[in-house]
Amino acid sequence: MAYWLEHSLGIAPQISGFGTPNPPTAPASTDADYRWIQGEKPKLTLTTEQQELDLMTGQVGAAPERLPGRRHGAITFQMPIEGLKSGYDPTAEDPGDSGVIPPWFALLANVLGSQMGASVDTAAKFWNGLHASFSQYTAGVGAASGTIAGCTSTLIRVFSAVESNKHDGGQLVVAATTATDTAPQFGWLKTKSGQDLTLFEATTNTAAAADDLYGSANAWLSAVNSSQMPVTMAYVGEATEAAIILEDCICNGVKLSGNSGEVATIEFSFEFFNYYHDETNGGLVVPAAFARVPQLVGNNNSRATIGGNSTCGLGSWSLEYSATVTPIACHASTQGISAVRISKPRIAVSMTIPWQTGAAVFDSAGGASTTGQYYWQSRYERGVRDSIGLYVGSTVGRLFALLLPSALQSAAPQFTDLEGAEGYTLTFEAGSYTGDTSDTAETAANSPLDSIARFAIA
Repeated sequence: MAYWLEHSLGIAPQISGFGTPNPPTAPASTDADYRWIQGEKPKLTLTTEQQELDLMTGQVGAAPERLPGRRHGAITFQMPIEGLKSGYDPTAEDPGDSGVIPPWFALLANVLGSQMGASVDTAAKFWNGLHASFSQYTAGVGAASGTIAGCTSTLIRVFSAVESNKHDGGQLVVAATTATDTAPQFGWLKTKSGQDLTLFEATTNTAAAADDLYGSANAWLSAVNSSQMPVTMAYVGEATEAAIILEDCICNGVKLSGNSGEVATIEFSFEFFNYYHDETNGGLVVPAAFARVPQLVGNNNSRATIGGNSTCGLGSWSLEYSATVTPIACHASTQGISAVRISKPRIAVSMTIPWQTGAAVFDSAGGASTTGQYYWQSRYERGVRDSIGLYVGSTVGRLFALLLPSALQSAAPQFTDLEGAEGYTLTFEAGSYTGDTSDTAETAANSPLDSIARFAIA
């Protein structure tokens, strides 16, 4: 007799939508629709609803029968942020090619909506990230293409408008001398005009003339957030009999942790609306290999920004996406649920920051003063918005960035003890934003242009 001690988690999109699961074929490890997660052991909760009626049993001390209802549950799994595939060749492959982006990024783009639509009609297209937004590689050969003289920390100048048109507004732009350059310039495209790609905020590094431009994959919170495609999951162990299939899985939460000195991690929380055991689809699966995004330290071009300024002292840094998932009842549907309604998507960032001398105090009109409210309290009371950014990456293939271009404090700063020092806990939410511009035809429907929250790997 063997026991279930090891674990693998596979995921497949339900192309036909809610109520049409995509269960694995035996063995699950060979099903081309499935991708396998390189993460921690999931936290799985299997729930069967139960009606509690105090039925008369006719005998003293006899427990009444319980009446089982529908099956559903929840699963949460966490993984380190991965970059592009192991062995990625940016001169021959683009981020949207088969097998280049990691599964977590395709899942995130699905959860956020991005440009999810009818064009994502196969599992292969889902995992290639057809619902994300991609920029293209451009080689720099002298002054013939790529970047030219005049680049600054907020401007990447390219050879011609033809080169700039390989990027859409709101995408992450990456310039580097080679794919192994450890000082790439990467930042968010705010204004595209002719040869000039103006960035949202200053970068750590600056491109040189004839640098190459490298492709990026971009996901963003969009108006089609409510069109999230359900997925089917296979939670399996080492034995053939060890498999639980989770159907109609809908993500209701994502948490990204980004503390200084640590590797950034991402955690997905899903609800599912049916499950069953399958004794033919067990067996462990080795996930595909992807480059690991490195730890958040300066040697890896890491920085956290608030209001466009690289900000030190930040602790307990996390970003969370949440949404309300409301089941739609139907007597004729599996487990009595025919669909779900996804509403009220929100993205929030929280962090701590120490009190420091030299921080401004403001009066009620926002003027500098020796008495009044501390910097963060004043900005909260005056409704001042700040951008929130996080960047890290050593080389092409291992870059990650996120941006909330217009975040507002969602609660008053809380005075907090930070291991003996005084400080504040700050909470922000992504607010409305319309500051991006482009001289080409991309829109908020098919690109990250004007998105309130965006994420990218390159």
